[in-house]
Amino acid sequence: MKHRGISFYVTELSFAGGWRWTVDNGRTVSVGVCASRAEAIRQARNFIDAIMDWAR
Repeated sequence: MKHRGISFYVTELSFAGGWRWTVDNGRTVSVGVCASRAEAIRQARNFIDAIMDWAR
């Protein structure tokens, strides 16, 4: 998936029914874990928004 031109990935974990989001902005990779897919997508998008705002 993409948000504001940055790719992110959401994958289901094989244990505990959690979801992992991964953002790769070309220089660093950031990862988070959530209970639901929708929450993982929301957190990844919020993270991308934050790094785009920091870059200004």
